[in-house]
Amino acid sequence: MTDGTFVSPFSVEDPEALAAHEEVQRDLARSVHGLVDATVRTRVDEGEMAEVSALARQLTERLLAHAQDGPLGVETASDGRLRDHGNPMVGMRNPIAPPLVVTGDDEGRMTSTFSLGAAYEGPPGCLHGGIVAAILDQVLGSAPARIGMPGLTGYLNTTYRRPTLLGVEHVCRAWIDRVEGWKIFARGDILDPQDRVTAEAEALFVVPKWAREYVGTPTGDAGDFAAPDEGTPQPRTP
Repeated sequence: MTDGTFVSPFSVEDPEALAAHEEVQRDLARSVHGLVDATVRTRVDEGEMAEVSALARQLTERLLAHAQDGPLGVETASDGRLRDHGNPMVGMRNPIAPPLVVTGDDEGRMTSTFSLGAAYEGPPGCLHGGIVAAILDQVLGSAPARIGMPGLTGYLNTTYRRPTLLGVEHVCRAWIDRVEGWKIFARGDILDPQDRVTAEAEALFVVPKWAREYVGTPTGDAGDFAAPDEGTPQPRTP
């Protein structure tokens, strides 16, 4: 939930070289993202499909020729910020990520505009309910990070009001409801083009004990995040 919100404690030796490397990584993820969508929707004949399958396995072997063990975790990016490039919602290296772009206005409201395709289908023509919840979790979770208190999800209570359609632009919004010590309560919703709520959620995020001594206030230049006011965060509504 902290993607780009905090300055990394580690310096980048060559930011320009790392930025160029990141762009190649991003392009790879975009290419595979397109392949995932095409795999779901293709109607080519069996022979063509079998040939593409063999090519895909060869490409996988090439990438695994030099790969790290396990997940990426949080990395220092070329902009000097901590980013979770493997995140399935926002990670620039993850081909299953939409990816979501989450931004905040001057009052601290978080928003993300998205339109997802066939790879995310649940009911016919509609976004899978688990993906809807994941979007809400990601955007709501960005709100605590925005005020300098990135936390783990304690609970996410999701209510589905109407279908969230595929191929249609929706907006996910989130805001802080209240803060109680290391617990941050947030709320949010998803709106369709007619401003109808398709889903809404309330969530609890908790800053884990091991992270509390490291948590600081964001510097304010990550993405569109404005620097927060000093003092205890106040409840915000959309």
